[in-house]
Amino acid sequence: MKISVIMASFLSMPGRQNLDLKFKRAVNSFLNQTYEDKELIIVSDGCEITNRLFNENFSNKPNVKLIPIPKQPLYSGIMRNIAFEVINGDIVTYLDADDVIGKNHLKIIQEQFDINKYDFVYYNDYMTLNKEFSKLHVRVVEPRWASIGTSSISHKSPKTLKNGEYLKFSTGYGHDFIYFMKLSSLGYKFKKLDKMPEYIVCHYKNADF
Repeated sequence: MKISVIMASFLSMPGRQNLDLKFKRAVNSFLNQTYEDKELIIVSDGCEITNRLFNENFSNKPNVKLIPIPKQPLYSGIMRNIAFEVINGDIVTYLDADDVIGKNHLKIIQEQFDINKYDFVYYNDYMTLNKEFSKLHVRVVEPRWASIGTSSISHKSPKTLKNGEYLKFSTGYGHDFIYFMKLSSLGYKFKKLDKMPEYIVCHYKNADF
């Protein structure tokens, strides 16, 4: 069962440091997964830095694909919607370009996500409190505003879901939560995973890891 990981990438955000290194760290965390049947779809949001880093480091990886598009408005869902058109996976999950996933992240999701019973799942995630990743804080995620986002959801491919053509991200602040509500409103079956996957958020407040 293939898992498609979607990453929207724009590496010129004001006030954020070392985004080029973080991008490579994120992609490598995908490549280091113990689960083998996977693909990473990177949608470059008008970002020449993303395009260059991909061409220099990952263009020879058959399961990492780059889709360059013109720059989109802030908080646009278009990048992920475009990725929906080219994914080949049975399960879709997400990775921010400045975060990482532990080596068993996709395996843990696949082992608990029975796609014959459920359409999507959600789960808690981690936040790293230091650069060494030796201190991790568990973020308890619930389906409410300012709690749940793409770091905490996986779902079946829209290509296989009934009314999947309506399953698109909106544009605007909080579109992650709005997307979760859309999943719920379309009547899809879901559950919270018992065993926590290994998504690690690498930035919070004034921290910049």
